[in-house]
Amino acid sequence: MKRLFDQRQVAKLAGISESQVRYWDSVRLIPHVERHKGKLFFDFQGLVAFRTVKALLDQGVSLRKIRKCLARVRHLLPELEQPLSEVRVAIQGDQLIFGKDRQTFTSEGQLLIKFETAGEGDAPQKVDAAEELFFQGLEGEQLGEWDQAREKYEAALELKPEYPDVLVNLGNLLHRHSLGPAAEWAFRKALFINPDHPEANYHLALLFEEREDLENALLFYRKTIHEDPEFADAHFNLGRLLDMRGDLLGAKKHWRQYLLLEPEGKWSQDVRRWLGEE
Repeated sequence: MKRLFDQRQVAKLAGISESQVRYWDSVRLIPHVERHKGKLFFDFQGLVAFRTVKALLDQGVSLRKIRKCLARVRHLLPELEQPLSEVRVAIQGDQLIFGKDRQTFTSEGQLLIKFETAGEGDAPQKVDAAEELFFQGLEGEQLGEWDQAREKYEAALELKPEYPDVLVNLGNLLHRHSLGPAAEWAFRKALFINPDHPEANYHLALLFEEREDLENALLFYRKTIHEDPEFADAHFNLGRLLDMRGDLLGAKKHWRQYLLLEPEGKWSQDVRRWLGEE
């Protein structure tokens, strides 16, 4: 049986954060092979690919450049399931070199992809810088350095204002500091850019629930689940609100789904008691 690694194991073995694992999966840089009970799973090739990307980032190659080169490799070598683990990767000056067996794409027998130079435009550089600030913000959150994380997210938005993932993370920080109106602005802007963003919908629902605006809370919890049926916390909270409104049948439906996704989750014991399973 093929061994699979969940997102926590991948993060530990590759030396990156779980947020980076989820993000690189969401942009199809290294897609998961299975998803079960709210967790992402990757095979050994995926693990090797995460390590390859981490090594390239450590050597100063931007994530945008890696993604651009990978797209080219996938076009030229469509038979590869996970190119980052099946080709040789090296840095040579301002170039990334991908080599595969004896297939020849250049006179050297390697697929050579040239980066654009700094003079070709400022927009790509700004995107690179915004992504770097985003990851610095994620690292700050992991370390509990909330003010530093907020500064990084705000700096990223100055470079790239329409960056929904940054807006959602910034909104969470603002919410954590009891800045509800500012958090709502961040979530709504994220949804203006991408109305289907599950996390933005979910956190906006939480804000409405805190304000006892249950109609809107229900609406955004349902939207969250529509976009991501395996969003366990959204099932739990939607179940609670339906129960408060007297819809016990609807509540139990979502609580059972929560247990399927998170059998050992932080609310699993409560849910089993509410379902009469204890």
